[in-house]
Amino acid sequence: MKLASSFTPARKKTITNEPSWLKSESIRNVMVSVLATQNLLFIVMVGMLVLLYGQTSLPLLLGWFGINAVLSLLRMFFLRGYSRNHQPEQYGERITYFLRYARLAPLNGLIWGLSVYLFNNTTSHNIAIFCLIIVLIFGMFSVSNLSSHLYLMRWFIASYGAGLLIAVLAHIAIDQKLSPDTTQLWFTGMVCIFVFMLYRFGERMNKAYIRALSLQYRNRELIASLTEQRETALSAVATKNRMLASAAHDMRQPVLALDLYAGWLMDEPEASLELAPKISASTKAVISLFDSMFDMSRLTEGQISTNLSSVKLSDLFDKLFVQYQPIARAKRLSLRMQLIDGDVFTDALLLERILGNLLSNAIKYTQTGGILLACRNTSRGVRIEVWDTGVGIAPEQQGLVFKEFYKGTANVGTTDGFGLGLAIVTQLSDLLGYELLLKSRPGRGTVMTIQLGHLV
Repeated sequence: MKLASSFTPARKKTITNEPSWLKSESIRNVMVSVLATQNLLFIVMVGMLVLLYGQTSLPLLLGWFGINAVLSLLRMFFLRGYSRNHQPEQYGERITYFLRYARLAPLNGLIWGLSVYLFNNTTSHNIAIFCLIIVLIFGMFSVSNLSSHLYLMRWFIASYGAGLLIAVLAHIAIDQKLSPDTTQLWFTGMVCIFVFMLYRFGERMNKAYIRALSLQYRNRELIASLTEQRETALSAVATKNRMLASAAHDMRQPVLALDLYAGWLMDEPEASLELAPKISASTKAVISLFDSMFDMSRLTEGQISTNLSSVKLSDLFDKLFVQYQPIARAKRLSLRMQLIDGDVFTDALLLERILGNLLSNAIKYTQTGGILLACRNTSRGVRIEVWDTGVGIAPEQQGLVFKEFYKGTANVGTTDGFGLGLAIVTQLSDLLGYELLLKSRPGRGTVMTIQLGHLV
């Protein structure tokens, strides 16, 4: 059911499904992990420059350092912007910064893989071994940082592995004139094994991370569901408490009246003709109060189900006219019907209850003039309207009339209902999936509209 009016703004609720949430969290983890290691990576890069200074070709070393420095500055710029600007629910901003970083990560892996060529010809084996350990550790840490996002991790490993192999093959082709020694052949094989193991390690980390994230998401949804159920239960208890308090107050007067009439009848049996209508009116008031209370209780607990079938509109309107025309006539009001021929697919009892509550409410708040029950066939389907020439509803009250236990200003302090009529209409319309529209002008009257489906 959609409750629409000129005074009620629409409320939107954003719901994130599990795949979208997993993707967002994977991106967030990558950005946070890489951001946390940027300063350390820059220090390591400077350390490599210091260690290899004088041990390899200076132009190559400075070129490697310069490219790495530019990539590091760009990466830090993007990551700092992400850290400064993004909010937890701004998935678009998160993806934008991630795509900027994703373009740099494979290139960064390639440059670090190529760095092996820089220390392959160093005379100091200790420096070469130390630099090799740094490059391998860089690869492992980078895979660990990127493992939450499988696609980016694969691209990084491919670029990093390609850089390692290109560096080794370049050393064999350029420095060893295509005549590699046994050490270089073993080293080439170990590089291939290392890259394969790195890939398997990254995949296992990704699977473990996604499993943990899925469990976190489901736990979060379970907690949200339990919280919602708890709030619903508390709301139901509060509703019942208000209902009992209202019942104790509103039933007091008709029950006391019945007691007084019964005592009067016992003392003066000859006054039965005078007292019978009063006893009947008081009894009907109590029954009406009980009906409203039971309806609201069943709706709150979800005990009302729909029984859809083809309903003839003319039969429904005739039934409503027979029920409510005497009530309107007793108040010297006119009740007119304006209907169309045809059937609608709905629940006959629930639709009759909705329209009956609207007619009862219109009669209750109308002192002169009349009520019109109209039916029109529109492009959106059948539209049923209840017009009255009553007191109308002030703009500041129009958002309240659909709440439980709310009474109009003219009815405050009376026993004329619990103030549940329109609340029941709202929930029954919601159950049937109908749009409910209210328009009113104080002193001029009110029109309530129910939008049904198309004719069948």
